[in-house]
Amino acid sequence: YFRASREKMYKTTLEELQAGREERVDAFRKSLQPLRQALGHGPYISGEHPGYADYLAFGGFMWARVSSPFPLLLADDPVHAWRERCLDLYGGAARRETAA
Repeated sequence: YFRASREKMYKTTLEELQAGREERVDAFRKSLQPLRQALGHGPYISGEHPGYADYLAFGGFMWARVSSPFPLLLADDPVHAWRERCLDLYGGAARRETAA
């Protein structure tokens, strides 16, 4: 279902859709600057503890993590460190989730 619905929506195959992502990932990483700025106020977007904004933003990164091994974030990026903290929340429940 997932493949059929997305290929219909994008009018191309998933393989064609992801082609060239290596060249586009830098622009995506640059677009995360507002998130980096928000993380300058504490370990989470919401400050000292995770809040709604953290869970909302983390959802997209979690989807990407379980749907593809393609690395979106560089290890030295503050967003990477934040994502790692989010993966460790609730005893690491998110970290244990893998692709279906």
